[in-house]
Amino acid sequence: MGRENTDIEYQSTSNNLRALFDSIGAYVYVKDAQGRYLYANKAVCELYQRDLSQVLGLDDSHFFNMEHSQALLQNDLDVLTLGSEIHQEEEVVLRHEQQRRLFWTIKVPIRSTDGRIVGLSGISSPLTADKLNTDNAIRHNQLMNTILSNVDAYIYVKDNDGTYLYANKKVIELYGTTTRDIIGRTDHDVHTPEIARQLIALDREVLDNNQRQAREEVVHDTAGIARHFWSIKIPIALPGHPSALIGFSSEITELLTLRRDLELKRTTDALTGLRNRLALEEMLERQLADAARRSRAPAVLMLDLDQFKYLNNTLGQQAGDEVLRQVAQRLEGASWLKGQPARVGSNAFAVVLPRVTSAEEAASLAERVRLRLAEPYVLDNQPFQLTASLGISLYPHDGKSPQLLLANAESAMYHAKDQGRNQCCFYSASLGEAVSRRLDLERDLRCALEAGQFELYYQPKIAADSGRTVGLEALIRWNRAGHGLVPPDQFIPLAEQLGLIVSIGDWVVEQACRQMSQWSAEGISVPIAVNLSPAQLSSPDLIQRVSQLLSHYQIPRGHLHMEVTESMMMHDPALASVHLQQLSALGVELSIDDFGTGYSSMAYLKRLPVQTIKLDRSFVERIAEDQRDADLCAGLIALAHKLSLQVVAEGVETEAQRAILAALDCDLFQGYLFSRPLPSDQAAAYLRQHR
Repeated sequence: MGRENTDIEYQSTSNNLRALFDSIGAYVYVKDAQGRYLYANKAVCELYQRDLSQVLGLDDSHFFNMEHSQALLQNDLDVLTLGSEIHQEEEVVLRHEQQRRLFWTIKVPIRSTDGRIVGLSGISSPLTADKLNTDNAIRHNQLMNTILSNVDAYIYVKDNDGTYLYANKKVIELYGTTTRDIIGRTDHDVHTPEIARQLIALDREVLDNNQRQAREEVVHDTAGIARHFWSIKIPIALPGHPSALIGFSSEITELLTLRRDLELKRTTDALTGLRNRLALEEMLERQLADAARRSRAPAVLMLDLDQFKYLNNTLGQQAGDEVLRQVAQRLEGASWLKGQPARVGSNAFAVVLPRVTSAEEAASLAERVRLRLAEPYVLDNQPFQLTASLGISLYPHDGKSPQLLLANAESAMYHAKDQGRNQCCFYSASLGEAVSRRLDLERDLRCALEAGQFELYYQPKIAADSGRTVGLEALIRWNRAGHGLVPPDQFIPLAEQLGLIVSIGDWVVEQACRQMSQWSAEGISVPIAVNLSPAQLSSPDLIQRVSQLLSHYQIPRGHLHMEVTESMMMHDPALASVHLQQLSALGVELSIDDFGTGYSSMAYLKRLPVQTIKLDRSFVERIAEDQRDADLCAGLIALAHKLSLQVVAEGVETEAQRAILAALDCDLFQGYLFSRPLPSDQAAAYLRQHR
């Protein structure tokens, strides 16, 4: 059996034996080198009339009248000091009793890896007068059977010649015979020659080396069915025998079946039945080792179905799953491919070509795959057209590890998509550099929040009528170690893809509240607006978290503003409405960012608890040069005022832009004409100067 299975199966056996030794009528215990109990089974605790916690760590003087228990003391001394193995009677008197008790006891030393004696283990069974006075071997066999008959494990004793001296009930039942058919016989008499040879080989290791062994063994029961066991065999000394062993075997047939099932699940894609990415990497590892020995050149094809999300969104996930199954069937049915396909992502597949003579051959095979996948798919008896983009990486030029070959093939595949889809592309070094930069960015971004690399900058909002600063917008900046400030448009989309945006957004809200509280203590009272991501707006924890922050930092109503985009509100208007209503009830002022760039429903928009809209900078940028932009801004401002909404113009950079917007009754300005986004200390100075 492989070494990765050993710990699982050995632990299973140990747990079973511990539980079972608690249920038998024998006294099982382990003591350290000073005679203190390290383990005692249930029978020992009952004998001493103590709980296990009241036994462990104590020696026998707490339980026995030591003046009348000299045999026990001497036996322990012989085992712990001389390394003797004890097989004899012991007479003892318990402290809470007066009468003698007789036991048949086996004690063996426990040794450390360097051979030192560190304790002893023992098993004792009460002796009747009949058992005490007989030397009959059958009587001793019956004694052992009394101890072990209820153990749910296969226990047996063999002598130096492999002759069975004892077999418990489980062993007898396994072979479907009587005790007489086992005792006195060898494995050659019981098993087939091949099985007997394997069993005897392990026995000889134990007996010849006088060392414990643990290993998987396979035998056949009376029905001829193969049964798998984890066997522990220990050398022992028996009176009248030069050497012997005792074996404990626990059946692991079901465990192995379960493990095979788990392995299948671990390496197989449940939807298509193909290998998954893990199995593909393991197989590719073997292919590369073989290629290095035989001078072969494997290639990896990575393919992704184009516009698959459109298919899922229009026809539903069930239709998408059916297409994925048909793709798997086409790849498996392409005998000319001579490769190993796998599903490695949602709608991504990979094929390992174990031996490719040239890049031209790889390109030819990839083109055949592309054409095969471009054939119509049948969904509900209707044809549906899809295409695929493919990327190709070649060993060893494009990588010498499975992970690198797959990553480079994936880079080439995405490049094929960028070039217009439905085509094949080879990997190139420039693609690899771009992928490497992205991976570095991902790695650093995952650690940025914990490393304290984010900070907030603040851009003022100016009232058009008075020129006063009436608010700030908090804008996150990432001070990436070794790279300086990273623009938000480079890391915010990546944070959304990586699922980090909710935690980053939560940090922004808390930091803004903390800053308002700090400035308020310094005599500066100013509202701060933060941007909500789509993931934050749909988060079930949003309302409770905002409520906690407002309470903790004692933020007055109307001082925390939150900005959401049109598109994210209209994506799920019902949920957006619920969360926005709840935020409004907490005293949060709400704004629609980038107004006019989405597809808002005005009838729905007027029912939302929004106080402000922000004109996107794309409308403001050419307002002084293009009359159509000016007219569009005028219409949007008039519409907002009809809905009793304030208007903030973003990106105001020139006096001409400010003058036109003021003439159109725009309420607030924000842009470089007034101030760039400022770090907190400079923002505080700005606020004091323009108070």
